Amino acid sequence: MRQNLQRYGSWALVTGASSGIGAAMARRLADDGLNLVVAARRLDRLTDLADELRSTRGIEVRPVQVDLSTADGVDLLDKATADVDLGLVVANAGAAHPGAFLRASLDDQLDVLRLNVTTPLEMVHRFGGSMVARGRGAVIVTGSTSAFAGTAMLANYAATKAFVGTLAEGLHREWADAGVDVAVVHPGPTRTEMVDMEGVDFGAVPVAWMTAEQVADAAVKGLGRRAVIIPGVVNRIQTFVFTRLLGRRAASAIWSALMGRVTDPSYQVGVPA
Repeated sequence: MRQNLQRYGSWALVTGASSGIGAAMARRLADDGLNLVVAARRLDRLTDLADELRSTRGIEVRPVQVDLSTADGVDLLDKATADVDLGLVVANAGAAHPGAFLRASLDDQLDVLRLNVTTPLEMVHRFGGSMVARGRGAVIVTGSTSAFAGTAMLANYAATKAFVGTLAEGLHREWADAGVDVAVVHPGPTRTEMVDMEGVDFGAVPVAWMTAEQVADAAVKGLGRRAVIIPGVVNRIQTFVFTRLLGRRAASAIWSALMGRVTDPSYQVGVPA
């Protein structure tokens, strides 16, 4: 079902588009007739996606190879979109180092911080500023249900997702009168490449898995209606119970115990790297 996303502009930018939720978002936006700038590190994946969308949706697609954990990453995106009517930005690129916090080096943890926090912040500020100036546009940032409580073995990742979620929620209200819609989508367990992380076995616990396509569809349908989008009935119920009924302390304990079950024991021993 089309959502009339072209009211924001004729082009959209999607980061982390080489796989998972990013690729699903690109396909979902293409279904609505938007032209796309798709960005990620793996150019071969982006080229295949671009060829697919051009042939099946009849849209224009620009693949942009970029490492968004670097200082000039957003500059490259700005240059790649400078001549188009960019109306929708999806800040989806992200990373994680599951396991003990000290197991990953400080440089690795800072890379996660840059990619998950600094880059979305810079994207929202740079592209959102143009949207506010012209009085139309939309931004979607990808969070995670882990944002709602501190989680052992996923501490830095959960903290970064809490930041972008709070940022999007605040800007949703701040920019509403300027004609710019902002939302954060907080997926729960979703079948993506990131889930198949080394040292993590999410098959060890029963969870309600969603597909990347379901997450993308929920994000598009919720845009302009809600600041916080949690795909899936089970995820929404679970989040309500954890945040409203149990509280952060209990939620943190439960999520930490879950990560303890799914993380390889050798990854639970932290030593400064």
